[in-house]
Amino acid sequence: MDTPTREIYWNIQGHDLIYLFFGLAMAVFCYGLYRRIRLWKLGQPEDRSGHIIKRIWGVLKDALGQMSVMRETTPGIMHVMIFSGFVVLFIGTLLVFLQADFSIQILFGQFYLWFSLILDLFGLIFIFGILFALFRRYILRPDRLNIILDDAIILPLLLIIGVTGFLLEGLRIAVKDPQWAEWSPVGYWIAGWLNLEQAEGIHRILWWGHMALSLIFIAYIPFSKLFHVLMSPTNMYLKSFKPRGELSTIDIENSETFGVSDINEFTWKQLLDLDACTHCGRCQDQCPAYNSDKPLSPKKIILDLQRHLTKRGPELIRAKKAGTEPEPGVIAGNAVTEDEIWACTTCMACQEHCPVAIEHVQKIVDLRRSLVLMDSQFPQELNLVFKGLETNANPWNMGSASRADWLEGLNVPTAADKSDADYLWFVGCAGAFDDKARATSEAFARILNKAGVSYAVLGVDEQCCGDPARRSGNEYVFQMLAQANIEMFQAVKFKKIVTACPHCFNVLRNEYPQFGGRFEVIHHTELILELIRDGKLEIKSSGLTSASYHDSCYLGRYHDIYQAPRDIMKKITGGELKEMKRHHDKSFCCGGGGARFFMEETIGSRINHLRIQEAADAGIQCLSVACPFCLTMLQDAVKEKELDGSIKVKEIAQLVAERI
Repeated sequence: MDTPTREIYWNIQGHDLIYLFFGLAMAVFCYGLYRRIRLWKLGQPEDRSGHIIKRIWGVLKDALGQMSVMRETTPGIMHVMIFSGFVVLFIGTLLVFLQADFSIQILFGQFYLWFSLILDLFGLIFIFGILFALFRRYILRPDRLNIILDDAIILPLLLIIGVTGFLLEGLRIAVKDPQWAEWSPVGYWIAGWLNLEQAEGIHRILWWGHMALSLIFIAYIPFSKLFHVLMSPTNMYLKSFKPRGELSTIDIENSETFGVSDINEFTWKQLLDLDACTHCGRCQDQCPAYNSDKPLSPKKIILDLQRHLTKRGPELIRAKKAGTEPEPGVIAGNAVTEDEIWACTTCMACQEHCPVAIEHVQKIVDLRRSLVLMDSQFPQELNLVFKGLETNANPWNMGSASRADWLEGLNVPTAADKSDADYLWFVGCAGAFDDKARATSEAFARILNKAGVSYAVLGVDEQCCGDPARRSGNEYVFQMLAQANIEMFQAVKFKKIVTACPHCFNVLRNEYPQFGGRFEVIHHTELILELIRDGKLEIKSSGLTSASYHDSCYLGRYHDIYQAPRDIMKKITGGELKEMKRHHDKSFCCGGGGARFFMEETIGSRINHLRIQEAADAGIQCLSVACPFCLTMLQDAVKEKELDGSIKVKEIAQLVAERI
């Protein structure tokens, strides 16, 4: 019996020409790549070095292993079929090339038989993946997939390349009839249907056609959405390892411009980000603004900025070469509308579910910074917020002297009276001024006193953490507040900071270190759970059978704190806790983040209405929250939707205080 192998370039005369054509295809590919690199280099410096092992592991896990893609099962399976088929067929082609041109004897004997079988299997997987994608895009047509010309080219092109590969295999088997043909089951089956009289001529024509299409595919990659095949793994490697809730800072004193007005004011990494988008629309599916009929779609933002970069970039390059000032190229109001920019709640759902690590939120905040600090263009409701933050250190613009009014009769020690406490309780503006949130503060005070915790508050010396200012783009006011609070923290003695507001929690924990304020910060649900587990709080079960917990964006997606609030709720309910349709990392925003709490919602549906309706539809009678913004937004939604008799919204501290 002959040794199983395959004759390379069987039936092909002049096959050396393929290297010339391959060289031309690669030249076009490299030119396309060069064009994009030139555009990324327009961006500002940004350090994405370090964490090499983590970066490599991330690429292996999420790019090669497709773990991030598989977070959604159906489209994930489709993508894995196409990707795995493509990778295996590429490796097979590479092995053929090594044997043909470097005389490396690989495709012989038992290895060749398994090689043939595996290639046929993954070739089928690849073709079925493409058919799956065509069916999903053109028949099912989910809302998040926009139909573009690229798709009408790419998917049929890949399908034809896959099918012609199998036809070539079938023609070769039909003519050569090797003893081991059954190890190529698809080609063997096709061979049985072929007419042998013209097989060699058809094979020769089809081989050149197959090669031409493959080379066209290679050359086309940098000029199409296929570019994400290269850029997605690159973007994953360059992902940020800063805390998710940390926005970049601005050197206020030494900067001439603030935020991003023109495309070259983004960093080089933010520009590279734009080319990593796969157009999958997962970000759009999760976006509360999009789902409430606002003009914002995170996917559209990224693709609009990508198109703007492609158009604006060459103008900036030409102006730089000529040593002239380019014509103004403002993004806000042109490439991206102001309504889109201000609709964002910074809930991080887009980034949480992006399979290729695109960073949407920082870009939107950068655009806000330019509008606020450079152009003084922002929703009019923010006038009162900014004025209140500057003059009274709170966004409600309440007199700063009244910040400690809620303390009356509660036996809450202040740092002025208690010089050395284990916990400095940062109450936050909502906890001090908002009537609904003040009930949480009162409840938490009773809990701390009951458990004998050593704590103190700053009282009238406390100022807003600055979150509403920073998320709305007013970096100047944010830094002013942050530095004042840091000085106050450093003037008192404590071991940890505790706060009931996830927005304060995020800023104090992740953003104050930018200004030298490094403190250990915990959320009040973490402390409450610790007190329960240590036996310092005894919870009497309420027997609630239709209670649920709403994940705050800034507690869940920002900090992965999902379990502590649920464990507390299970103590309260005796183990019963229902989950709404969207929970944990898919939780739906209340609509109050990103300073939206202080702005009118005049476009589309109200986000808080959608969320409370979801709870009502699930038969939830008691919805617990762990955020003052969520509390107010959802309680308002209950009232406005006239659901007072069927559902109640309560902060976890209130529920705990009722059961101790």
